Amino acid sequence: MKILEIPGLLTPGRTKVMGIVNVTPDSFSDGGAWFDPEKAVSHALELEAEGADILDIGGESTRPGAKSLSPAQEQERVLPVIHGYLKASRRPLPISLDTVNAETAQAGIAAGVQIINDISGGIMDPQMLAVVAENDAYYICQHMRGNPKTMDSLCDYGGDVIGGVCEGLKKRVQACEKVGVNLQRLILDPGLGFAKSAQQSWELLGNLDKLAKLGYPLLIGASRKRFLEMAVPAAWDNHLPAGVQAGTGRREAATTAVSALCGQAGVWAVRVHKVAASLSAVVAGQLWREAKCR
Repeated sequence: MKILEIPGLLTPGRTKVMGIVNVTPDSFSDGGAWFDPEKAVSHALELEAEGADILDIGGESTRPGAKSLSPAQEQERVLPVIHGYLKASRRPLPISLDTVNAETAQAGIAAGVQIINDISGGIMDPQMLAVVAENDAYYICQHMRGNPKTMDSLCDYGGDVIGGVCEGLKKRVQACEKVGVNLQRLILDPGLGFAKSAQQSWELLGNLDKLAKLGYPLLIGASRKRFLEMAVPAAWDNHLPAGVQAGTGRREAATTAVSALCGQAGVWAVRVHKVAASLSAVVAGQLWREAKCR
């Protein structure tokens, strides 16, 4: 199945907002709130209504220490949500499928997915890049070392995390090119928090210009991740706004701030749990950037 071009998807302009739909019982960020397929479809429609440009649907938690699923288990979770959303939406958004499994990627594409979001950059399943190439899919290639169980012990970049991540992504681009992945549909993700310490994740965010020099659109996934705790005041939990829970919810304001910075830097897209706030943030960042250029 050859995937048709998505008009304007990779055209330079406003930073796009990718809304997350976690179809998992053990997500670090939302506690399995959307594990039920009907609730997941309703949430996808809510994100669409808030202004999301893309939906990212995933059935396997990638938090540190998470257990892996079989492709069959993963598909039991995500395929009903993909079908349900495409049936329920009047004007469906492009769908990204968050998976490291080639079999799930193929099943997702057959169900209507156009983008494959692979946190391992094709390393965890050697057939993944071939599936992407054969279907001419859009492909988000993320940098990661090890797997969710081991990545926290693989953060040593010899003092040069920017160079290490850039070199790692270059190697994955070469692997993509070797098997025939359409590089015109390739997107890179530095993998904040994946085999990176909190400080290293902030360093990557502070050097988005260097990552952009790799020559591909950039996706930044910072939403609610642990490294954002460095930007959350210690007293915050004592003064949480109404409706905001402790834990990952306390990182939402920092997430929005990062989205604004990404909009200012002109990255391709941000992957977030709360769409409305980040949409305003990326627009503000773009306006800031344009004003400085005048």
